[in-house]
Amino acid sequence: MAISKKGLRSITVDGQKFYWKFDGKVLVYSDQIKNGLLIVDFGWYDTWLFVNDNDNRPSDFEPKSVTPKFVSESIAFALTKGWKEGKMEIAFKKGSYKKKA
Repeated sequence: MAISKKGLRSITVDGQKFYWKFDGKVLVYSDQIKNGLLIVDFGWYDTWLFVNDNDNRPSDFEPKSVTPKFVSESIAFALTKGWKEGKMEIAFKKGSYKKKA
């Protein structure tokens, strides 16, 4: 599948090339996986939306910034959970990954 690579960063995991970006969630695309899209939710929210509303503020999220190491670990987890084609959604909460239904 050909994808527009504008605004995407490249990363190689297990000899496969992937492209990713952060857009509230981490979005990972693959040329090698048919219709490959991985969505990584780690609970990020815009802190400015809750600057004066601590009662409704969601719990803090980790990591505080998205790094290539976090992205590669997310891809590796998805591959071990059977991401071979199509879309997969995973969540990262409290230091561990979970595949969403």
